[in-house]
Amino acid sequence: MITSLYPFGWNAKLNQLLPNYPEEMIPGRIMTVHKTNYIVQTASGEYTCELAGQLQFNKLPEDLPHTGDWVLLLPYDPMGIITEVLPRHTVLARKYPGKTTGKQVLVTNVDMAILVQGLDRDFNPARLERMLVGLKDAGIKPIIALNKMDLSEESAQQIHLIQELLPDVAVYGISAITGEGLQELEGTMEQGLTYVLLGTSGAGKSTLLNALSHQMIQKTNAMSDTVGKGKHTTTNRELFLLPNGCLMIDTPGVREFALALDDTDAVASTFSEIERLAHQCRYHDCSHTSEAGCAVIEAVENHELDESVYNSYLKLKREADHYAASTLDKKRKSKDLSRLIKNMKKGKHGKL
Repeated sequence: MITSLYPFGWNAKLNQLLPNYPEEMIPGRIMTVHKTNYIVQTASGEYTCELAGQLQFNKLPEDLPHTGDWVLLLPYDPMGIITEVLPRHTVLARKYPGKTTGKQVLVTNVDMAILVQGLDRDFNPARLERMLVGLKDAGIKPIIALNKMDLSEESAQQIHLIQELLPDVAVYGISAITGEGLQELEGTMEQGLTYVLLGTSGAGKSTLLNALSHQMIQKTNAMSDTVGKGKHTTTNRELFLLPNGCLMIDTPGVREFALALDDTDAVASTFSEIERLAHQCRYHDCSHTSEAGCAVIEAVENHELDESVYNSYLKLKREADHYAASTLDKKRKSKDLSRLIKNMKKGKHGKL
């Protein structure tokens, strides 16, 4: 019966994990997360679930279930208790907005991301570069969908600009309203893979989801007269099974995408031209800021590398390095505190 979960992304690798758990636990996938409960798709249907105590109180926020996660639950029809989050193969996260250094998980177990950006006031190449770095770090392959071709008189130039700026990424010009370009975009989507729609509020993510679904599955609002773009309606990250056999997670608008990278090298590898030039630098650990013999700086000075691309790289690299240093310092302080408490319990520094 578990084969009925295969359309939702279940696979043989996950199947191998089941013998390690009690038989009364059943697997399911988180379809959406509400404030106090989780909607979980299982082989026998959907369950509204709550967290077991050991999950609710003994886990970091990033370790709790998120949309896209595979979990084990104890069914108490029609309710369920989530007892375990199964290993994830990808995690897309960002730094919490503001000065906090914590990591906020957006979605999990995603194979591909469709970055939706409007060719209106929403058009922002730098934001695309930033999100591509986060996807690179997460191991999620990107697709760029430049929406609202019907609203821009410069759509051809805008699309060409992104194609030149990001030559390693597939870029599609579309209109989710008129249907222009949708056949080409949908033709790249693979059955059984999980996709996530990412973009700002009003970029047209929910409209695109409805177009790909060939039905109204997400509510959208009319265009705003004041800002000239669609009003934001999506409030939860929700997973849908599309008629073409793909899985799609719709998300609320993401305007701020502060980097929270596990590997800061993801910045350089996103900028393919800089990564290529870096191999020609005199020093293997060149920071590309002031070193003699830096091939990247030389390329900028010779106008072989666009200075705006170089500046974007430096900005994102500084941000990624700052987050990594802050996280390392936080871990060190936590380790020092744990050691202090342990020594106090042993009586080395008085009684606790």
